[in-house]
Amino acid sequence: MGESKPDYAVVIDQEPEGNQSQQNTVVAPSGFKLSPGMRAVLPIASYCFASILMTVTNKYVLSGYDFNMNFLLLTIQNLVTVLLLQSFKFLNLIKFRDFDKDEARKWMPIAASLVAMIYTGSKALQFLRIPIYTIFKNLTIILIAYGEVLWFGGSVTHLMLVSFGLMVLSSVIAGWADINDTLSQITELDTTLAGYFWMATNCLASAAFVLYMRKRIKLTNFKDFDTVYYNNLLSIPLL
Repeated sequence: MGESKPDYAVVIDQEPEGNQSQQNTVVAPSGFKLSPGMRAVLPIASYCFASILMTVTNKYVLSGYDFNMNFLLLTIQNLVTVLLLQSFKFLNLIKFRDFDKDEARKWMPIAASLVAMIYTGSKALQFLRIPIYTIFKNLTIILIAYGEVLWFGGSVTHLMLVSFGLMVLSSVIAGWADINDTLSQITELDTTLAGYFWMATNCLASAAFVLYMRKRIKLTNFKDFDTVYYNNLLSIPLL
């Protein structure tokens, strides 16, 4: 009888084991604990913040000061990215492949398409308001989705179509005042047509870049930091 004691009392009084807690949280060096939900939210929030900051900063620089040296601005941005990656790698915070000439040669067309994408995007942002620019960038996502259907055998579900529609609709509602203002200034054809020309070119360049890069990643088995490193490093001489 003494050997058949119930175990539930012991389990209730026990502290959770280290292995169990490590599966649910990540302990930062400072002692903060991040739940799985927070670990998922932080990258999304960081991406949104960085994307908004980059768009607003580029718009401010390119339109606010009549700055026309787009290639210089893009070169500085890519150079800073490469320096940050190398610094983080030196500090053992991240890992990515060392530079390889053969891989660089195969990756060069992707870097060229990246240059086309970021340059046409900067020119479109120079002529168009941010809400108008955002609407077309959302349309690019739809273009990429159907590109995957054509070249990778993907599929677009009804739920995806609904989400695409809501995404574009939300952008239109958010930028309705700017859309009306743009339509009222349609007489300025040179600026308006130039902006939409660069925006249409950017949509095509963005879709081509994403789809071609996806194909190359499958062949080279590049990870995220490998892709970022080669994209930014190889685009510097092209700029």
